[in-house]
Amino acid sequence: MKIMNFQQAVARQFNKAAKDYHQHASIQRLTANRLLSLGPANVNQALDVGCGPASTTADLLLRANHYLGVDIAPAMLSKAAADYPELSWLNGEWEALPVADNSVDWLFANLSMQWVDNLQNAMSDAYRVLKPGGVVTVNTVVEGTFSSFIKSWNAVDDLQHTHRFESTERVQNEISSVNWRYSELVLEEHTQHFGSVRELMGSIKGVGANYVRRTDNAGLMTRSRLQQLENAFEKYRTLQGLPLEWSVLNIKLVK
Repeated sequence: MKIMNFQQAVARQFNKAAKDYHQHASIQRLTANRLLSLGPANVNQALDVGCGPASTTADLLLRANHYLGVDIAPAMLSKAAADYPELSWLNGEWEALPVADNSVDWLFANLSMQWVDNLQNAMSDAYRVLKPGGVVTVNTVVEGTFSSFIKSWNAVDDLQHTHRFESTERVQNEISSVNWRYSELVLEEHTQHFGSVRELMGSIKGVGANYVRRTDNAGLMTRSRLQQLENAFEKYRTLQGLPLEWSVLNIKLVK
């Protein structure tokens, strides 16, 4: 069996999620609206990195004369192109954007940067494609995300069951490796609630966020292990349900 690198594995996960992505993407819509509030009112060229199935395309078209969507997952791009066949859609990744130097006025990226293998390389490439004075509005999921879910799994075993999210401090340091003229970072916390562990895990999987880069063997999800997880998670239940926390770092950068 061919061993996939990190970006190939992430692409496969989001290809699987493409079909039902919209119905699970409530947190993505919320965070996208926050990023839009940080962006410019009108630009010539907008670049949507991690565009998914054209989740925020309509909003960006209201502010941009030209739009280009880039995603690592071909299945996401197929859905986007079906809805907007007149627009340009390119398969690519953060660290090697298929875009010319100094060609973008606004780089928008909603919840895609946490899947970057080398954030410094990604920031360098974002800087490369921006025009002088160009703006980046991007967010990323950081440490603290899925905290109740992670602690519940820790009560079952000591294996890795979620993506390892970077700390806010490390993200800030890696962003600072590029000489941005202006930078602003704001951390926001969001919590979704679900009636059951199965429903919660289905939502994580539905947006492609269930990819785990691990060296251990987590084994199959047996009925016994699921019951152990459900029992452990019950201590975190509130009147609203089982919590799924998202720690989202909103970032605005100017070249």
